[in-house]
Amino acid sequence: MSTMLSFGWRMPGSAASQELPLVVVQAAPIQQWSNLTARLEQTPWQYCTVTPQPETWPTPQPNQGLVLFNLKTLEENQVAQIEQWLQAGGQVIVTGATGTLSSESARSRLQALLGSTWAFPLPGAASLVPLPATPVEAVTTSAELAYPLGGATLLPTHDQAQVLAQWQAPRPTPAIIATDQTAHLGWQWGADAIAGAETDIAGLQQIIEKQGIAVQIRQGENSGDACPLTTLEPDKPPPTTASGQTVVEQGNAAIATKQITAPLAPAPQPVMVAQMPLAPIPNSPATPDAPSPIAQPSISQRELAQLLAAAPSNLRQRYTHLNQLINRYESAVIAVESHHNPSDRQTFVETVENLGESEADIPPLPPGLQQVRQETAQLVRWLANQDYDQVNTGIQRLERLIWQQYPIEQPVSYPASRAIWLDRGTIVRTRSERELARIFNRLADAGINTVFFETLNASYPIYPSRVAPEQNPLTQGWDPLAAAVKLAHERGMELHAWVWIFAAANQRHNAILGQPPEYLGPVLSRHPDWAMLDRQGDAFHPNTRKAFYDPANPELRRYLLDIVDEIATEYDVDGIQLDYIRYPFQDPRTDLTFGYGIAARRQFYQQTGVDPATIRPTDGRWRQWTNFRMAQVSQFVEAAATLLQEQHPDVLLSAAVFPFPAQERLVKLQQNWEVWLDQDYLDFLVPMTYAKSTTEFDTLTAPVLNQGGRSSTLLLPGIRILQLPTVGTLDQLQHLQDRATGGYALFAAENLSLTLQNSLQGRHGRQTAQTNEPIAHRQPLATALARYQALQNEWQYWVAHQQLAVEQPTLTEWANQAALLEAKLATASQSPSESNLRSAQRQLRQFEQQFDRWLAPVAQDSPYRVQVWQNRLAGIDQLLRYGQRRGNRG
Repeated sequence: MSTMLSFGWRMPGSAASQELPLVVVQAAPIQQWSNLTARLEQTPWQYCTVTPQPETWPTPQPNQGLVLFNLKTLEENQVAQIEQWLQAGGQVIVTGATGTLSSESARSRLQALLGSTWAFPLPGAASLVPLPATPVEAVTTSAELAYPLGGATLLPTHDQAQVLAQWQAPRPTPAIIATDQTAHLGWQWGADAIAGAETDIAGLQQIIEKQGIAVQIRQGENSGDACPLTTLEPDKPPPTTASGQTVVEQGNAAIATKQITAPLAPAPQPVMVAQMPLAPIPNSPATPDAPSPIAQPSISQRELAQLLAAAPSNLRQRYTHLNQLINRYESAVIAVESHHNPSDRQTFVETVENLGESEADIPPLPPGLQQVRQETAQLVRWLANQDYDQVNTGIQRLERLIWQQYPIEQPVSYPASRAIWLDRGTIVRTRSERELARIFNRLADAGINTVFFETLNASYPIYPSRVAPEQNPLTQGWDPLAAAVKLAHERGMELHAWVWIFAAANQRHNAILGQPPEYLGPVLSRHPDWAMLDRQGDAFHPNTRKAFYDPANPELRRYLLDIVDEIATEYDVDGIQLDYIRYPFQDPRTDLTFGYGIAARRQFYQQTGVDPATIRPTDGRWRQWTNFRMAQVSQFVEAAATLLQEQHPDVLLSAAVFPFPAQERLVKLQQNWEVWLDQDYLDFLVPMTYAKSTTEFDTLTAPVLNQGGRSSTLLLPGIRILQLPTVGTLDQLQHLQDRATGGYALFAAENLSLTLQNSLQGRHGRQTAQTNEPIAHRQPLATALARYQALQNEWQYWVAHQQLAVEQPTLTEWANQAALLEAKLATASQSPSESNLRSAQRQLRQFEQQFDRWLAPVAQDSPYRVQVWQNRLAGIDQLLRYGQRRGNRG
């Protein structure tokens, strides 16, 4: 029997006072619902059912459970009803991919309520592993939960969420997440192909007991009837807050009667938001003719943080996400507006000199932005009055408004590296240059200027090779790489060969080619001594079903470098991208470790006198063994960089990497890309930061951008566009623009919808051989100048609309220094030399040192806006450093 699984603790205050039936939302297809009810009937609990329409849901009593099994689509009113259920003291359990197909605003709101989101499916079945017990009493254990089952990785979405159990996998990921009122099980409940009935029931039982849900034990067989529309108990005394405030019921929300004159709770930390005027607003939408002077009453950041500290935690989370969205929306709108200014407009200096003397001279802000600001001001007033029902409704309305009017196809001025992965499967399906051209036409229409073309996959080159023993059988008879280089260059695009480095065989690929599952591929089958093995001597990873090369083998390294050299010599490629530049996923706690190839064991023994196969994670030499493997990967990256720099200096080097925190990544993958940045091995780094919302995207990209921003290597975070709405993709792109990255990479070409293609074309224009816009990684100095000019246009826009609380003398000093910096950047771009570049760098650093002083008043009201401008100045500095490293490339 498997090891017992227990979550080991209960949430505080979860004791049930009265037994009540579970409320189950009936929304599954008939067959699936039949399976669900069959399993529910095997439990001892009384349950009743409601339809997805919120008006059929009863008002809960405290600790009553609401269960949503695998509901992928939830409407705004359903999410609102879930929120009211929680506000009334109820508990909510969801399973599977609940809410994943909802609108962006509904999904964001649901994530704030649940504290979790369904991220991505597991590659195979896995067992659950509880995390160490947090506090207090243990709950009933269950062996059933330890059996392997199919599921997905969940991600926490706020600080109150706690991971109760993880999937036992090479990279353990969250399987069950809970807050004090919610729980999310990361698998589809009620599906025989996913988990057995015993496992489903045991998982639900664990959550019910842990959360202290008040469940009535069934008497007879009358479960599953429609729920009565009950109400809250009327005879309870009015509840009070921690500060003694009486709370009254208004609808389903608890609202404190004491007003804002009461002492405020201390703020946990400042919340960065856009400026929020508190002047009374009209009931009708703003008109284009209404001026937007800066002299409007506003609440300070500290005061706002205090208001939020007094609000319910889920509302704080929603409000924070809304403010982040507002900030990005404002950035997107102003990027469009400043781009639309006529080409013969005044300079920044002239705009400052000619500022209007009266409000009549102030041009209006765009109507949509005015409306967002007005509704945001109303939210703050409701917050101040602790009218949280209105705040929640207002947030929902404002989110919908922003998504509806988010700039979709309007052009912007922001040169960048705009890349996309073109995968082997899509290439194979074209079967000819003519059909491949159709794909390149679409990519060019979308403004893509860099294509990562999958060239080496599972040891099979997509081209006829003199180094590799066998071309991919599905592309024999033509040369897709030669065709791709030609098609890309005809359209003014770069073609980078995307190559698998240490992943040598793939059982999925074996199935496509009709090979046996254990076939090691065309290289390892000829050189089995090049294989990487686990401690038991197996080559294939049990979950990913891939086999890897041993990076410590010198002959293998020479072979892979010969492949890189062949591609760079025989084809006019613009770059090489290293993929699978790592060890397989590992989990030392479960003895799932790799690296025990013949060469690696021999070399480590020569260095230490110890066979690494005899070392365990508790051994003092385990860290030494981990460092040894990290060094093998980094040494190959260094060798590839040296090869290209010496033999092919115009061929750039990049790597697709995982964005996990360093400690986790080094233990599980031995991928130390921080060293690669420090040593300038790469031209740009492409972290695979795939997320379904911009909030998750920010969480994934922040550590990489914070670390990589200090290097001279450009950063192109990856965005997975599969099932991501177009507006969600554009919002993630705006986030990267606000962080001033080198650009972005979309995964993948097969998922490029016509809607997204048209939106990108509207933003960037079609990529052609005559396109004059620079590519960041190819013309960094010209990119720095163009980005700075676009930044000046934004400053000019804000000043002309009098949205910056800066005195005239300071404005004049700022504008004059800005003009001087532009002249230095123009000289460095047009006449690249070491002296001109250093002169521009000195001027930029002097400008940055004064920038904080000039914008200090603005930072008090609009900290995000000032931070974005600081990011963009830092991004220009990184472009200059990269240009300097590349030999003053313009």
